Amino acid sequence: MSKSTSLLARLFSRGQGGPLVSQIYSRAINRPLLVEPGMAETLIDGWLHGRLDAGEGGEPRQVMEKVGHIAVLDISGPLISRLVEAPPCGTAPVSYESIMLAFDDIEADANITHVVLRMETPGGEAAQLFDTTDRLAELRKTKTLIAMVDDYAYSGGYGLAAACSEIWLTRTGGVGSVGVVIGHKDVSEKNAKEGVKWTYVHSGAMKVAGNPNEPLSEDARSFMQAESDRIYDLFTGSVAAYRGMDVAAVRATEARLFFGQAAIDVGLADHLGTFRELMAELQGGTYTRRRVAGQAKQAAVEGQVVEAEDENLPAASEEAGGQPAEAAPEAPGEAASEADEQAPAEPAAPGAAAEPLDAATLAEQCQAAGLGALTSVAIREQWTATQMAAAVEAAKEVRNLCTAAGMPQLAAGYINARAGVEVVRQELAGRLRTEPNVNTRLQAGKQAGASASSSPYAAIYARRNAR
Repeated sequence: MSKSTSLLARLFSRGQGGPLVSQIYSRAINRPLLVEPGMAETLIDGWLHGRLDAGEGGEPRQVMEKVGHIAVLDISGPLISRLVEAPPCGTAPVSYESIMLAFDDIEADANITHVVLRMETPGGEAAQLFDTTDRLAELRKTKTLIAMVDDYAYSGGYGLAAACSEIWLTRTGGVGSVGVVIGHKDVSEKNAKEGVKWTYVHSGAMKVAGNPNEPLSEDARSFMQAESDRIYDLFTGSVAAYRGMDVAAVRATEARLFFGQAAIDVGLADHLGTFRELMAELQGGTYTRRRVAGQAKQAAVEGQVVEAEDENLPAASEEAGGQPAEAAPEAPGEAASEADEQAPAEPAAPGAAAEPLDAATLAEQCQAAGLGALTSVAIREQWTATQMAAAVEAAKEVRNLCTAAGMPQLAAGYINARAGVEVVRQELAGRLRTEPNVNTRLQAGKQAGASASSSPYAAIYARRNAR
């Protein structure tokens, strides 16, 4: 294998994988892959033949690390559907199954309020991707999910990112490649040169269609194209729903790659920033949910996008300086534009309290009250001015309770989950019984940003940079 291919193979596996030939071959050939096409051939070659550096003694790939109230998932390298056995001198690729297992742990941990998916992946298998995005949507009911793309999340990787509440990416970061590719390897000429001839005895005309020992037949090609189109429909529909976009707009990208600000301009990302900046905001209590401009207007005009998810949307930002910072996984198309956020709300007309507010007004008032994550719920349920006022008052009481308990960072999660005041009071009392040192821990977290070496996530940087 060439030096460049070997190098890329090591890159794809983060220097920790192994060839895994017997387990990977069937996953990469003749099956739909949601992977950036420019990387697909090298990805497959790297999986099958790469001479990879030794990892950590065949230990399972550790996907999640907890940093205070934040769970960081390292989504690096190719994505496969199921866990595979790690080779003696390395670790296996990241699997959707391992990601979902991490979600189970996160969901069970009440102390985790925010989840960061740190992504550097070209994508991978189509199998189980949409099961994983469904699981992401379920987790969004109780946690804030942020995709941190540094430096790329393509195809299946972008499918995961799109299901998060918000997508950050670096200035050089890339997203997109919303498309499907199926590869067929024809080794018939190679076999002929080596004097090898394969003969298949089979029943069923399509039983051996697409086998590598003969050229791809038209019937096999048609079957593969139909399957590619089917997965493409699922993929574009998923991205459109979670990003609050029209399916036609997603298809119009034609599986292109978009970088930096261009990704934000087309609606595939929300904010330019780094992992360090994101963690500093989350730990310092200054994180504010950002969403690309124009999403609320689209929700107002196209009501169907706010019906894409039937969920009470989840945990968001922490409070900064006593003021709630809006931050939560919002349903597609629910965030207001910057211009909308700055515009004052129209006062309700006499007798209008019983009339449902229009979608644009609801989005505007939710943003102004720090209830951005409830925008889609308010629009879907057609809140009146009275209901909006009640939601604002309930949120104020929840914030006061959390502040009094010394846990203001939990307020947004309770508010966005629409937890009752009494439920919040009981849960906080339980937390105080089991976590008497919570104030000390939170204060220490706020003071931890002086240097990279002293920060709680310095270990994550060290491991990532060492790969």
